[in-house]
Amino acid sequence: MSKIKSLDILFIFFIFIVLCLGTWQIIRLYSKNILIINLENNLKKSSVSFNESINKEYTKVSLNKKNLDSKLFLYHLHKGEIGFKVIIPYEVNNSQVVLVDKGWVKKDKINLLKKTLFSNEVVEGYTKKIQKKNLFTPDNNIKEDFLYSVEIVSLQKSLNKNIYPLLIVQTSKTSKDIIPNNYEIRLSNNHLQYAITWYALALVTIIFFLFYRKKA
Repeated sequence: MSKIKSLDILFIFFIFIVLCLGTWQIIRLYSKNILIINLENNLKKSSVSFNESINKEYTKVSLNKKNLDSKLFLYHLHKGEIGFKVIIPYEVNNSQVVLVDKGWVKKDKINLLKKTLFSNEVVEGYTKKIQKKNLFTPDNNIKEDFLYSVEIVSLQKSLNKNIYPLLIVQTSKTSKDIIPNNYEIRLSNNHLQYAITWYALALVTIIFFLFYRKKA
């Protein structure tokens, strides 16, 4: 009977770690699927009147507040076409606003949208986290009317108001020039692919290890 060598122990330890990583991804997959189901159920519920105590994403809300005379245009691709997300601040109270994503507009409609009023409009939609700027997003140019990302700190300074931490994605109809948002849950869920990758790596390593032991 051949002795167990230090290299054998290293192989066994590596296989154990890889199998654990694969199993961890399966657990993550199960948890993510449960989360998505719960969020989808949230979107099937009736809307609740918006208030500052709401702190969960994908909560259906109804907002009937005054909007500020301010519009933000955020660069956004829609079906491969460059356009803009129309973001408008609505007053929650004297010191706080909530940002509402009203939908997507074509580049040639921007000047028209700048003159459009959205008064007396009841907003129906759902809450979502405000997307943070990543390393590949260009810096905003204060000389331009268009933004690459929503920078909370600078926006709070320019509006002189606090910003509610969640965005409202409007799904109700608004201006005819704006393509409305849909109810959709965007959560990455690649855990099954990751699990298959880890298990495949473990299988290849086991085969190689058995071949190595046979030759030893």
